[in-house]
Amino acid sequence: MSTIPDLRIPRRRALLLALPLTFACVSGYADSPGLAEISAQAGIDFVHENGMRGRRWLVETVGAGAGLLDFDGDGRLDVWLVQGGPLDARGGALLRDRLYQNVSDANGLRFVDVTEASSVVASEYGMGIATADVDGDGDLDVFLANFGANQLFENLGDGRFRDVTDRSGLGDTGWSVSASFADVDDDGRPDLYVANYLDYSLAKNKDCKDAAQRPTYCAPDVYPASQDRVYRNAGGFAFEDMTGAWGIDAATGPGMGVIADDFDGDGRLDWYIANDGAANLLWLNDGKRFGEGAVLAFVAYNSNGAPEAGMGLDAADFDRDCDADLFVTHLTTETNTLYLNQGGWFVDGTNAAGLGATSAAFTGFGTRWFDLELDGDLDLFVANGAVYPIEAQRKAGEDYPLRLRNQLWRNDGKRFSEVTGWPALRSEEVSRGAAFGDLDNDGDSDIVLTNSNGPARLLRNDARGAWIGFELRGADGAHALGASVALGQCNTRTVRTDGSYASASDPRVVFGLQRPEPSVSATVTWRDGTTRTLTGLRPGQYHLVQPIPEP
Repeated sequence: MSTIPDLRIPRRRALLLALPLTFACVSGYADSPGLAEISAQAGIDFVHENGMRGRRWLVETVGAGAGLLDFDGDGRLDVWLVQGGPLDARGGALLRDRLYQNVSDANGLRFVDVTEASSVVASEYGMGIATADVDGDGDLDVFLANFGANQLFENLGDGRFRDVTDRSGLGDTGWSVSASFADVDDDGRPDLYVANYLDYSLAKNKDCKDAAQRPTYCAPDVYPASQDRVYRNAGGFAFEDMTGAWGIDAATGPGMGVIADDFDGDGRLDWYIANDGAANLLWLNDGKRFGEGAVLAFVAYNSNGAPEAGMGLDAADFDRDCDADLFVTHLTTETNTLYLNQGGWFVDGTNAAGLGATSAAFTGFGTRWFDLELDGDLDLFVANGAVYPIEAQRKAGEDYPLRLRNQLWRNDGKRFSEVTGWPALRSEEVSRGAAFGDLDNDGDSDIVLTNSNGPARLLRNDARGAWIGFELRGADGAHALGASVALGQCNTRTVRTDGSYASASDPRVVFGLQRPEPSVSATVTWRDGTTRTLTGLRPGQYHLVQPIPEP
C-alpha cells in the first residue's frame, strides 16, 4: 500500500457547510481534448474470462461490470473489476475480482493491483457491483451480484475488506446481474434492489439452433424470469428481505439494469428496471409499499408498444425541465430508447433526439449521461458488444464474433450528434460494463470499460473546460445517495453510484461551467427535502458539503 495523506471524513457530526477538497490534478495530457485509451500505461492489466468452453452456457454471453470507489480514503478513485472464470470447475485456484489502487501523481494516471493486500476474496462467477456506505462509517462498502451466491464486503477503513455475507442475509443464490443502493424508506440507511435475470443453471441449459440450423446460444425467453429481490437495511450489515412486504413480488422480468430516482416528483425514491425482452418495470414508492407503474407511465415498452431487450440504463435531467429522464440500451435492430419525463409520465423521444437510427445496428450495455467536454450539458456514452454472432466476423473465422465499436453522442441542445473521430471510439470489442468517474481529479469524467472475454479499458477524458464538483455526505460521513445539487433552475445533478450496466460509478457530481467564473452559487437538496444555498464557491475543485447539525 502506498503512503498517502489521509483525507477521510472524521466520524463525527459535521460543523462546516462546505469544505473545499484540494487534490493534485494529473498533468501530461494530450494537446487536444477527447477520450484516450491508456489502460496499459496506467497499469490496468485485467482480462475478463467468460468461461466459454464450447458448451454454449447462456451465462457466458452476459459479461460483467466495473466499480469506481475511493476504498482507501485518499481522495482518489480506485477500480474494482468483476471476474467470471470457468463455469464447470469452480474449485481450486479460481480467477477472481481484482482491485486496483489509484497511485497517480503528476506523471499521469497509475494503478497497482492490491487485491491480495486488501483481502478481497470474490471468487464467485461475477456479474455486477454496487457500492454504498452500508454502515454509515464514511467509506464505501461493496455488494457483488453473481451467478451463484451474492456477496457483501465491509470496507474496514484501513485498506482491507471483510466478507460479511453470512450475517447480512444477502447471499441469495441464482443469477443476479445488477443492483442499486437507495434509501427508499428514508431512515438514513441505504436499502438494496437486486435485479435477477433468469431461472437458470448449467443443468437446465438447453440446446438451441439458429435459422441455419447451426448450434447457438439460446435466447433468454427460453427460460423463465427470476424474481428480483429488495432488502431493507436494518443496520449493522443486516438486511431484511422485503420483496413481498413492499410489493415487489407483484411483477417480475429478466432484469439486467436498475436505477433509483424520484421519477414521479413526489419526493420519494423509486426504482426503474430494464428487463431483457420483457416489459420494463417502474416501482413507484408511496412511502409504505411500491406499486408497479411502468405501463401507465409509458416506460414499459417503446413507442410502438413493443418490449425491448433492455440491458443498461441511466437517469438524469438532461433537458433541464426539472425531472429525471430515462435512457435504456437495447439489442441490435431495436435502437436504444430515450424516455422524456413529462412530469410523472414519459414519451419516447429517441428519434427526435437523433438517437434512433445511429444505434439500430448496435447492441448496447453500459451507458451514462455525463458532461464530456465540460460545456454545461449532458452527453451520452454507450458501451456496445453483440450477443449473437456477427456474420462477417463468423465467416472470417473469429472465435468470438461479437465485436462492435462503442458510441458517444454530443448534446447539441435539442438533438444529439454522434462523435466518431477519436481512436478510442474506433476500436471494436465486446464491451459490457461501463463505470464513470473522475479518476485524475481534473473535473471531467473518465470511463472504465469491461470487455467480455477481453481486457478492461481505461478511457481518460482530456476535456479542458471550467468546472466545479461536489461531494455530498450526511452528518455521519456517509455518501448522501439521492441528494442533489443545482446550479440555477433545473440544472441539477443527483448523487448516485447505480445505473449503467452491472457497474458502480463515482458518487461525486460535476458541473461544466461553459466559461470561467470567479465564484459559483449552488443549492443542495438533501433527502429529507431541506435545502441549503452555498455562495462564493471556488471553481476548479471539489467541495465537500454536509448538513448543519441540529443545535
